[in-house]
Amino acid sequence: MKRLRTTIFSAAAALAGLTISSGAMAQATWNLYSSGVGSNGCQQSGTNSGSYGNSWNCTGSSGGTAKASAWSENRGTSGTADFLTAPSTGSYYASAYLSPQGSSGFGAASRSEGVGAVAPNHAFDSIAPGTQDLLLLDFGSASVILNSIGIGWKGTDSDITLLRWTGSTAPTMVNTSSSLAGDGHQNLTSVGWSLVGSYSDLAPDSTLPFGGTAVNTGATQASSWWLISTFNSALNGGMSCKKSDGTTTTCDNSNDAFKLNFISTKAAPPPPGNVPEPGSLALAGLALAGLFGIRRGAKKQA
Repeated sequence: MKRLRTTIFSAAAALAGLTISSGAMAQATWNLYSSGVGSNGCQQSGTNSGSYGNSWNCTGSSGGTAKASAWSENRGTSGTADFLTAPSTGSYYASAYLSPQGSSGFGAASRSEGVGAVAPNHAFDSIAPGTQDLLLLDFGSASVILNSIGIGWKGTDSDITLLRWTGSTAPTMVNTSSSLAGDGHQNLTSVGWSLVGSYSDLAPDSTLPFGGTAVNTGATQASSWWLISTFNSALNGGMSCKKSDGTTTTCDNSNDAFKLNFISTKAAPPPPGNVPEPGSLALAGLALAGLFGIRRGAKKQA
């Protein structure tokens, strides 16, 4: 009988696991850190390594991956080697350099600031010569809710604006990852990006494993692509934003500087009336049939 109880409990646990495994994949913390924290950290990809248009592949605590890249309104100074010629039509964000800054996380250097920029210009900032820097997070085939954001360093101010992609296809890249097509800071929200919110004066935390002072975004909808920007009133539709406690305050343009070192993600809630996949139902039926057979066998032996 003891063996029977053990078998039943094991099968029941496996059956319960069928209902939680898919959601658990999107529930994760991410240390945006150029050194590993166990398996939770980031490694630079080979394309454009150490230069503008580079990217870092980051691993979350649940084993999922995300690609991080930096963008800026600033496309450099005309006549210099770093200058990026704009497409003939439309405005756009130019690829920038995603700069590893140790336990402070990642910063961004625009084409005017230069790959070797020093503080505060090697942070995500809205201080001249940069005007607006952004971090693009690409979760590939996974659709997640970006639940919280943490920074490891701040300058005078650290206000952020968060957007998620809601377009029917992936964000279109033009000129071999040189721009986000059609995306000027005035029209990001008209080409497929949706405002999630803006958040005031994030507090830094550079103590591993990070996230101790992360701000909760309040996001309720999922996406595979997210943009974290220095605060931008045009994207935000005004100056009103939220404090870490959720109350309303006013953010400022043009004086933000911060380095991002943490995010957390969670799974989107299932749609109303959602039913298990046929494969899961079949496995559940087999598990229940097995339990019934074991129970009958035990009664005969008794």
